[in-house]
Order: sequence, then C-alpha cells, then structure tokens
Amino acid sequence: MRSLLLSLALAATSVTGVAVATPAAASARAPQLERLPYQVDSSNQAGWWRPADTLNGVTYFAYNAPAAEAGRHEVHIASRGGDGQWRDACLPDGAGGCVTYVDDIGHNQPSIVVDGDGRIHAFVSMHNNAWRYYQSTRPGDVTSMAEAAAQLPDRDLRFTYPVTVRGADGDAYVLVRADQDAQRVRAGRLYRYDTAADTWSRVAIVASGANHSFYPDDLQVDGRGRVHILWEWASWPASAHRHLGSYAVYDPAAGTFADASGAPVTTPLAPGVGNVVYQPFEGDETITSQNRAVQTAKLAVDDTGLRGIAYRYLPEAAGSNFAGFDVRYATWDGSAWRRETVAANGDLPIDNSATLGATHAGGRTRLYFVAEANGCAGTHSQVVVAERGTGEWAFRTLGEVRQGLQRLRVLRGRDGADLVYLTAPIEGALWRAVVPRTEPPARGEPYAAVAARLAAASGGGTNVALNASVTASSTLRADTPATEAVDGRCGDDSRWISAEGDTAPTLTVDLGRAVPIDSVRVRSGYSKAPDPGTDVLRSFTVQLRVDGAWREAGAVTGNTSPLVTVPAGGATADQVRLLISDPSGSPIDVARVYEVEVLATP
Repeated sequence: MRSLLLSLALAATSVTGVAVATPAAASARAPQLERLPYQVDSSNQAGWWRPADTLNGVTYFAYNAPAAEAGRHEVHIASRGGDGQWRDACLPDGAGGCVTYVDDIGHNQPSIVVDGDGRIHAFVSMHNNAWRYYQSTRPGDVTSMAEAAAQLPDRDLRFTYPVTVRGADGDAYVLVRADQDAQRVRAGRLYRYDTAADTWSRVAIVASGANHSFYPDDLQVDGRGRVHILWEWASWPASAHRHLGSYAVYDPAAGTFADASGAPVTTPLAPGVGNVVYQPFEGDETITSQNRAVQTAKLAVDDTGLRGIAYRYLPEAAGSNFAGFDVRYATWDGSAWRRETVAANGDLPIDNSATLGATHAGGRTRLYFVAEANGCAGTHSQVVVAERGTGEWAFRTLGEVRQGLQRLRVLRGRDGADLVYLTAPIEGALWRAVVPRTEPPARGEPYAAVAARLAAASGGGTNVALNASVTASSTLRADTPATEAVDGRCGDDSRWISAEGDTAPTLTVDLGRAVPIDSVRVRSGYSKAPDPGTDVLRSFTVQLRVDGAWREAGAVTGNTSPLVTVPAGGATADQVRLLISDPSGSPIDVARVYEVEVLATP
C-alpha cells in the first residue's frame, strides 16, 4: 500500500495546488489523500470539534483561515463535489467582507453539520460567547452562508465547544457547553434543528453540576436513530486535565435518555452518576487533582449502537515520570464498563496530540491518533491507526514522519470507508483522506515499534532531558517552575519563567548519567506575543558538563527564533545548563522557556 506521505508529498508539490489523489498505479483500495488548495490559520486546531461532514457524495470541510490582522482568523467552508473540484467561501461579515474572530487555540474553531435537506449549519469561534451561527440559504452552497443566530434559543447564555451531528431523519443536532458563571455552573445542552419546521429547539439540559464544567466530546447517530452523547467533567471553572468520562444515549422517537445498560436516566445528569461514567476516578478521587486525567474522547458507533469509546488518558501525575498520554478504549460488556490501554507511552519519549478518531464497520474497529516525538507541538509526528477485528490491536502508520501534523477528525461513511480531516496548522496545510475497509486488514505491528521509529526519526534521537532533575536560578511564580522546561510540553501554561530582576538567569538539567549528546534544542517565547521575536531568549550559552568540568557547546546572540538548536558533536555529558545573558526583548525582561531538549546521539 502506497504510503500516505507519498500522497502527501505529491499533493504538496502539485504546481496548481488542487486536489491530488493517490496515483492510478496504486491500488484503488489504498488510502487516498489530497491536499486542499487553501491555507489554514495556525489556530485551526482543536480536539472536540467536528469540522467535516458529507452528504450525497459531497464533502464539506470548515477551517480557520488567516486574516489580514495578526491574531485573528476568518472562517471558511469548502466543498468537494463528485467532479473532484473544491469550492470555498468565507463566512460573511454583513458588509461584503469576511467576518473575523480572535485566535484562541482549542476554543475558537468551527463545527459544521449538513442536514438532510442540504442546509449547511456552522457554529464558529465561541469561547464563552453568545451564539455564533451561520446557515446556508441554498442547499449545499458554501457561498450562500448567512448569519442566523436569532434562530437559536437561549440567546441570553454564552457557549463553548459546539459538537454536531445529523440525525437519521435528517434533522441536525448540536451539543454545547452553556456558561452560567454567576451560578458557578457550566452545563451541557443538546439542541435540535427540525428540518420540517425549519426551527431550532432545546432538547434538554443533558448534564449539570454545581462547581463543575461540562466538556462536550462527541455526538454520533446509530442505525436506530438514537443519538449517542459523550462528555467529560472538570472542576470549576476549567481545566485541561479532566475527569469522569461520561456517556448517555438519547432516543428522539421516545424523547428519553438512557445509560449504557439501556436503563432510563433523568436529565440533567449530575457528575459521576452510575453507568453513565465509562472512566471513573483512579487513585486520588478529587476532581481538582492533576493526575489520571481524561481528554479528547470519541465514539465508535455503527448501525447497531455503541461499539466503544476511545480517549486519551494521563496515567500519572504531571511532573512525575510522565512521558505522555495513553490511548484507551472502553466498551460496555452488558453489565459493566471494560477499559483497556491500546497505546501506552510509558517511558518512551513519545506523546500523542490532543486528537482522536474512532470508527467501527465490517466487524473491525479503528482508532486514529497522532503520535508526537518529544511531545512539543507535534514537531515530528505521524498518524497512527490501531485496528482490531477479533484479535489483538495491530498498529500501522499512515505515512512517514512529518513536521507539524497535529489534528484530525474521522467520519465513517456508509460504505465503511473512513473520511479523515487532517491538518498541520503550523504549516497551514489541510488534507482530505479516504481510508477504505474493502481491503483485507493491513498487517500491523506492536505500537512500541512504531514509537521507536518515530523517536529515532525525530532529529537526533531520544530526548534524555525529559522529566530529568532540573534547577533554576529563579522563578517568576509558583506555576512557572524549572520542571516545566523538561516536562515534554510546549504550551503557554508549561514554561519556566525566571523572576524579574534576575538579569542573568540560569537553568541546569541533571541527566542522571553520562550520555553522548547529539544536540540541545531550546524552545522559548510566548505564543500570544505581538511580535513573536521579542519574548524569546535573545542571548545565551549552552554548556555541557563533561568529566566534571563545564564546556561550552555553543553561544547564541541576537536571537529572534522560538527554536534554537545547538550541536553538541557527540560529547558525553551528565549535565546541561543555559547561561542566559539577555533573557528577552520584551518590556518584562524575564526568561521564558517552553522546553530544553537534550537529544542523545542515535
């Protein structure tokens, strides 16, 4: 089977940039991938969203596109008809231009659904905002989108995380978090668009709990028309580490809700109720705990109903020996939830991006995720598919290692083929992939083999600084300690920041043993800086401790790049340190370091 990377490369090097499928010489049963001829914004990334839909052979993709003003984005919807041609239009602003919204990764991303009559419904860029909703005035026409928030109920509330699906009867549904901050409640609400009446109405407040926040994950519809609902809970007001993975099913014909056993339940559901919870607390049973967290769950549903739930799971407290999230799969066996770890990262220098896909058809379950080397914003990553029929999980990669691949969304087609929305937002790329099920299952391999290859291809080998012992000359706050610089994460909430007044801050990483070092990568700055080059480390020296003595590996001056790589030439060292002579070019002159990665010689 031709690799996804080959298709990806062909698409990327196309002169016109229009759709490029797998070459004709390749098997018709192989995955087919084409790069959209449009650029996406760096904010085009989320784990909860549903930015894709299909109807009557037409594919619809929604995405954030770059706006003229820095820090903002437009929202576009593209469609691909049976002729293979893409058509694209932005959501209008009412004055003949394109509406723009503030960039907010993980919040301000679009979800769409096309109802049975072909109307396109788009919920966009809401983070504690009133409804931002657009509807097409002509069926299937992405150029006819118009603002239509007045059609929706509960317009006095603020909303986040809209997740959509089309019902078996063609009606449209959206699951969303509604914020009532004055009452310290952020509840989950389900709404339905009746195509016969052309009206929206609220189905129910699905779940609500004082001092808790509801996080929508997924909606799916089975062959009986039932709507399967998936969500997580966090302590008030919000957290990236969530708990109590929860599931319920709504029967539109009866107007009732049930748990996994089929027993009726009364809404709104409180946090932690009965068979609704597929992933309970493990260990410290406090919802404020930062350990053993749930993220980014997705439903595998077929015509018969629920087949399972895929989700990311943090098995240990952040900052211990944590190397990354595991991928788990939960199934209902008729009397209880059964949970298994599909891909365990353990001590491997591999994480997976906050994105998952899950489908079931033809007796086979597939889980899609993006494996990341060294855990920093998908610097080196690739799509991994775990597939199982009646035996064990087998893993295969869709393509070779790439840079910037971060988010995906997967939809199961009527023929069992999977439609994959795949984006590398940092490089501005978006692809459409079709992965059929008509071929015999591809031969797989253990996940450890996939992870080892990814680590080896990540540019210098294993990051031996990951979760190593680390000390700093100062810290700005309790939530910016030195350990944040070696935790494998590169978010704004995971940085070592030195104290104001420390004009020459230092950071020392103790590797615990002497290791041959290929290079040292230093990632610094602040993603929301008006000028990205001002908040990075401007001048610093990288030193290695070799045989008890410090040696200079390299000096950097006048830097404006968020990523600097300093070669180490294979020197065997047991400690690495940064001597920072010019912490920053911003008014607050502190060092802001996302991560120090010490790459061992392969």
